[in-house]
Order: sequence, then C-alpha cells, then structure tokens
Amino acid sequence: TTTINTGSGAGTVSFGAAIEANGGDNDLLVITSGTGDVTFTGAVAGTNALGGLSVNASSGNGGITFTSTIGDGDTVGVVGTTAVGNSTTTDIDFGAGTYKFNGGTTFTAVSSGTMDMAAAVTFSTTNDSIEFATAGIALANGANLTIDTGAAAGDITVGGAITGDSQETVTLDAGTGTTSVAAIGSSTQIGALSIGTSDNGGITLNGAIVTDGAVVIDGPVTLATGAVSVTTADDAITFSHTIDGAQALTLVSGTAATAIQDGIGESTALSSLTITNGSANGTIEIENIGGVTGATAIGNTSTATITLDGTTYTTTGAQTYTAVTGGGNIDITGTNTTFTTTNSNVAFATSGVDLANNGTTTINTGSGAGTVSFGAALESNGG
Repeated sequence: TTTINTGSGAGTVSFGAAIEANGGDNDLLVITSGTGDVTFTGAVAGTNALGGLSVNASSGNGGITFTSTIGDGDTVGVVGTTAVGNSTTTDIDFGAGTYKFNGGTTFTAVSSGTMDMAAAVTFSTTNDSIEFATAGIALANGANLTIDTGAAAGDITVGGAITGDSQETVTLDAGTGTTSVAAIGSSTQIGALSIGTSDNGGITLNGAIVTDGAVVIDGPVTLATGAVSVTTADDAITFSHTIDGAQALTLVSGTAATAIQDGIGESTALSSLTITNGSANGTIEIENIGGVTGATAIGNTSTATITLDGTTYTTTGAQTYTAVTGGGNIDITGTNTTFTTTNSNVAFATSGVDLANNGTTTINTGSGAGTVSFGAALESNGG
C-alpha cells in the first residue's frame, strides 16, 4: 500500500503523468489531502491494475480531478474497492472517456456540489456495484454518459440529479442488478435516456425526468420518493415491465407514443396515474392497471389513439379515457377486459370506443354512486 497524507490543511497532491502498478493486482493507493486538491493528470493504471484506490474517502473537502482515464478499453484500472471523495468533497471532475473497475466503486461529493463530466464517458465494472453518492452529475456539451456494470448483478446508484448541456444521452445498464436514480434533466439538457436492458434488474425512480429524446425504461420499476414524472419533447416513452409504488405518476410524450407494456400498480397501488400527450396528438398503449388509489386520467382531446390491450383495469378512484373525436380512437383489444373501480366513475370521453373482438368487456363501479359514461359511439371490432 502506498499512502500519501498531507494532513488536514491545504496541502495538495498532484501527479503530472501516469500512475502504474507493478502487476499482481495488489498495489493499493491511499490519499488524504485535507482541504487540498488532488489531481491525476495522466492515466491511472492503464497497463496494470491497482489493487484498490482511496482518495479522501473518510475526510477532506478538497476537489478531486481525473484528467485522464482509469484503466483503458482493454484493461481494468482498479481490482478491488475504489472509494473517491466523501460528503464534504467540493467536487469531482472527470476529463476522459474511460473509467474501468473490477470491484465496488463509490464516488461521493457534497450535495451542493457536482461530479463534472467533460467528455463522452463510460464507467464500467465487472458485475460490481457503482455509486455516485450525494452530489449530482453534470454533463458538459457532448459528454454522453454510459454506466455499465455488466450482465450480472452490479447495482447502479445515482444519488443526485443528472443534468446536461445540449441533449447529452444517458445510458444506465446494471444487468440483473438494480438501478436507482434521482431527477434527470431539464428542458433540452438530456437527449435519449435508456435505463435497464432485457436482463431485467429492478429500477427505482426518485424524481422528475425531462428529456429531449426518447425514454426507454427496461426493468420492473418502483416509484420510491414523492411524485414521479417523465416528460419528453415529442419523443417516445416506453416502460417494458411493471410499475409499482405508492406515488403519483405522470407521463407526457407530446406527439410521440407512450407505451406501458406490463402492469401498473399490480403489487403496490399508485396514488394517481396521469398519462397524456400534453395537448398534442401522440398515442397511448396500456397493458394492465392493477391498482391506483386516486384518479386515473389517460389521454386528452387531441390524443390520436388509446389502445387498452390488457384484461384488467382496476382502480379505487375514477378512470377517465379521452381521445380525439371520431370513431374507435379508444380501442379495447384485450379479450374479456374488465374495468373496476370502488364506487368511482368510469368515463370514455370525446372519442368513440371499439370493444374487443370475440370477448366480453365488463365495467363494474361497485355498489355505490360510480357512473359509467360514453362520450361518443360504442362499436365492436367485429366478430
């Protein structure tokens, strides 16, 4: 183990060129710099991996800068634990495109600070967890972000907001591990967003997501902390798996499609559900609704089509489905579909409704005062 300690004051630590290990994956580097900054100018372990890396992990509020890479495209930079920064670290800056680890990895900075990405960057682990704790991640112009922990279980946690400059893309792939994110984007800061893959690790959403690009959420979703919304600038929103959690969910995709391809609230009911295209004419597809305690509002008077291709739409509160005036723009395609509320209204507004082919559509508002209304013609899909 190589240890560098400049005390609790302003002594800085700087490396003007590359840092290499001697091989064997057992060379650890531990740095403590107090209020002084730590700067890595050259690549860290581009040929032989360090056995561990600790930089101000327990104390010290100096800034930390990695101008170059940790590892490279073919080489893991650290085998073992990486712990960089703590909850008082002012900021952590990354200037290169590759940061590669084989071991648990944590970057931490003060909640009012940022972890700045200067260029398109990939953080990767070999089925190990990686966490960006407390502070947010700030992406500079062109600094597309990829975090990939491999196909097996390696969790991704981003504790602060992810912000961008001009439609930077964000790709988070934890394999069978879990992913947890806070707020992402504002206005046109973030472009396309992809969280999860077909490996189907769980995904926890803790805030608002705003993009100027398509959003794909591929894994079972939990809504954890307060209301959650996903808003795009006329770009598609796709949830490929279940959505659960006792929070309000709002999805707005403008002229693009919103597709929910698995059940909503089947394990834990949502507190409310709003899926619209704003005032635009996108499309909406919902497979099933298993539980919403409050109001469910789907579509608007410009929504081109609403496709209900599941069998169960169950809420405690009222359900309202609204699409553009015309025949059959609300299309019930599931076989033997049931709409159920607890003494609350079910309304199909503005558009005509096409019932499922060769099946029974059942609407049950309970024993109380829940009404059922159709704002236009009621048709069968044939058969």
